[in-house]
Amino acid sequence: MTNGRRILIFDSHPVQYKAPVYQELQRLRPGRFKVIYFTDCSVRGHIDPQFGAPVAWDVPLMEGYDNKVLNNERGTPLTARRSLHGKGVFRLLKKEAPDAVLLSQFHYEADWVTFFSCLWLGIPIWIRHETQDDAFARPRWKAWLRGIGYSLVYLKIDQAFYIGALNREHLLRHGMKPARLHFSPYCVASPFETMTLEQKRTRRAALRRELGVKEDETLVMFSGKLIGKKNPELLLEAFSPLESRFKLLYVGTGDLEGRLKKRAETFGSRVGFAGFVNQSSLPSYYLAADILVLPSKRMGETWGLVVNEALHAGCAVVVTDAVGCHREFGGWERVRVIKDGDAAGCAFALAELARHERSFDWCAGLMQSHNVKAAAAGIASMI
Repeated sequence: MTNGRRILIFDSHPVQYKAPVYQELQRLRPGRFKVIYFTDCSVRGHIDPQFGAPVAWDVPLMEGYDNKVLNNERGTPLTARRSLHGKGVFRLLKKEAPDAVLLSQFHYEADWVTFFSCLWLGIPIWIRHETQDDAFARPRWKAWLRGIGYSLVYLKIDQAFYIGALNREHLLRHGMKPARLHFSPYCVASPFETMTLEQKRTRRAALRRELGVKEDETLVMFSGKLIGKKNPELLLEAFSPLESRFKLLYVGTGDLEGRLKKRAETFGSRVGFAGFVNQSSLPSYYLAADILVLPSKRMGETWGLVVNEALHAGCAVVVTDAVGCHREFGGWERVRVIKDGDAAGCAFALAELARHERSFDWCAGLMQSHNVKAAAAGIASMI
């Protein structure tokens, strides 16, 4: 690392929405940071228990910035809190002697080893994690105990980067001072910024032809894991009263796939299943779609990055009030927020949004405050 403030960023594994932030941060603060991964299984390939399928992202996640993989795996990585251990972290911190450490979560054993090692060595701790207080419906006693735990941890935090409104409220509620909070939004890299309007139209038309969706039909898309938390079945309930010009496409896999396909038989060709679609192919699906729906239950949907992806493509969006990002995007022209589990409200929102003519850039200006540059700039401001 070069002279000046130097930080280490600890993360569980390379992910497709964080790597672009680190790449942009390298452009802003070259040589001033290194990312430490406890495992690189997302690059090598692993079985995701929720997708129920092998997953290896097909975009470069470890290029363009300094990083190191510790291979701290115990059993199958990312499946349990103890599946990533902290062996070698203390020795690494002593050797690197960073001016600060940025933690990305407090989930795995390795995260806590890093936290306590920093306390022992007197290294300032920064955090940028997606925790908020509305993601789960908790009994009062559990919320109280959880609050005490976070308040004790945050006493030891020097700086925090909040990803959105609910995350900021959580940090303030549990003792972080406003002067120590800095905005670094949750974001995804947008592949659409470099596409011409003609390219977008061509890709949209090509995939809609392949899917059998006519130009005057409205394509509603669900993108994500087909699991209970995401509540993909709500869309089938919402589709019953809608006109036949509405078509539904599920993009993703999961343990609910078989049940969904069985229930979808009554809709015939109006409902389709694309299976798992890797990162490089997803842009065409967002361009082909007219409306994205994320109908998650209050079971831990702390943000909902598929919403960011859809908005970058100019899709209209429907989310439940259990999705963390509803506070950011809920007031936008083509975004509707419905109650958790409200199929009738979903149907009404879809019918209302379908009146809009498809636009690829209706919220392009608004998304400038929720892009990779904004996220990296927030972290860079403290380095």
